[in-house]
Amino acid sequence: MAQAHPATSQTVGVLLHLEGAPPSLGELRSHVAGHLRDEPRLTHYLHGPGLRARWRHEPAPDLDTRVRALDVPPGDARLDDALHELVERPLPGEGPLWDVWLLSGYATDRYAVCYRAHHSAQDGMGIIGTLHTLFGATTAPPAASAVRTGPRAYLRTVRSTLAACAANGVWDDPARPLSGARTVDWVSVPTGRLRTAAAARGGDTNDAFLAALSGALRTWCSEHWPRGAGRPLPAITMINLRRAEERARPGNLIAFAPLALPCDEPAAGDRLDGVIAQTRATKDPAHQSALRALMDRTPARAFHAMAGRLTTPARVPITVSYLAIHRPLAYRGDPVARVQPFTWLPPRQPASIVACSYNGDTSVCFTTDAALPAGRSLPRLFREAAEELAGGAVGPEPSSPPGGTAVAAPVAVPIDDGAPVAVADFALIKKLLVDHGALPAEPITPDATQPQAGIDSMAVTALSMAIEDRLGLIITEHDLAKAPTVGDMVDLVNRQAALPSGS
Repeated sequence: MAQAHPATSQTVGVLLHLEGAPPSLGELRSHVAGHLRDEPRLTHYLHGPGLRARWRHEPAPDLDTRVRALDVPPGDARLDDALHELVERPLPGEGPLWDVWLLSGYATDRYAVCYRAHHSAQDGMGIIGTLHTLFGATTAPPAASAVRTGPRAYLRTVRSTLAACAANGVWDDPARPLSGARTVDWVSVPTGRLRTAAAARGGDTNDAFLAALSGALRTWCSEHWPRGAGRPLPAITMINLRRAEERARPGNLIAFAPLALPCDEPAAGDRLDGVIAQTRATKDPAHQSALRALMDRTPARAFHAMAGRLTTPARVPITVSYLAIHRPLAYRGDPVARVQPFTWLPPRQPASIVACSYNGDTSVCFTTDAALPAGRSLPRLFREAAEELAGGAVGPEPSSPPGGTAVAAPVAVPIDDGAPVAVADFALIKKLLVDHGALPAEPITPDATQPQAGIDSMAVTALSMAIEDRLGLIITEHDLAKAPTVGDMVDLVNRQAALPSGS
């Protein structure tokens, strides 16, 4: 799609909010130059027409045009204006399609760094990888390893992909056609509120984000878009398919999965349960492995044709993405306090929403078609829906998640920013090993050693990633592998959660 619609702005990126005195532009250029060799996404770009484009390598791109400064008048409102300007500004016209902007002047003790890239060269996980190369204070997170899959997983995956192309008729209102112009707005909510609400019902922060989005869209449709009122809204969510050896690979290694946002459910708890039930399949390693195999084997023209069907008025969905950055970012000792994402709007789509969790804050970017009536009210409605989700208005806790075993509600351990960290018990660790490590449930008992439970290095890596995504805790595969039994793994998670923030 990126190559097929060159006239559509496909700039994606993040604004890093840093604490400290801003560096000089020369210092920042020198810093970026020192990492070019370590980051192929900064030295490769697609060259050629349409689907015949091929990767080219430019080992020393011109940093005078790619690392620039923008003086912002005093005031946070002026920083917001500057970010809107950068979202709309074209990327460099030749060579690798990215740039870095240093924004200063709006405050005496703060500055910002804006990293932008073309979506054809970097997906969301690619951007996170680049951020860790340029600004990572610790090593990059592990990537998923491939797992074996069978015919049933392939069949389910094909059906799911085809379901995304079904006609829905929500957005093809001839009286209010989409304009193609876009508006961009943001809202931030505490990650701990989302995570705690979801963990209590067997979900994760992404599930809570989607449930809050469903609540916001439910209210908005009831007031401004009758075609979507009282029904689930079709969406596609992005699934990362990078393997362990592909952390630095340029391009897009993602697939889309259909998701019916449960906007028809009046209760926040029912919306959250509905999201958790749907996303369970997309978190299955066998499903992800099947998606990757199909992506590798699908001709580019066939994939392009399918993407084209998703932009026809009768079939168009909302696009949603969720990213989490758990490891700290910094520039030469200045900590990154907040990460603000932005994304593009695919042709003829009503909205593209991306959320990014970092340092206790989840920032959500709403990129919407300018023709949507009161579309700019969605950030406010999202905040209200998130507060409803976290404020006890989610209804009774289910005795067990649909299709799974009961998971006890985690306890909450206070951390420095006041947000709780959910701590796993044995039932949750077992569920993560089964769902993410693709292990059989029967041998996994508290007293089982790792070999007795069937836990190998692949399952340990999957568990490390799942703990990071679900609980916001960073526990390396090396540390998990040293735990003698499954019960010891649970104790390790609890001890890590009890440590002061930053330990």
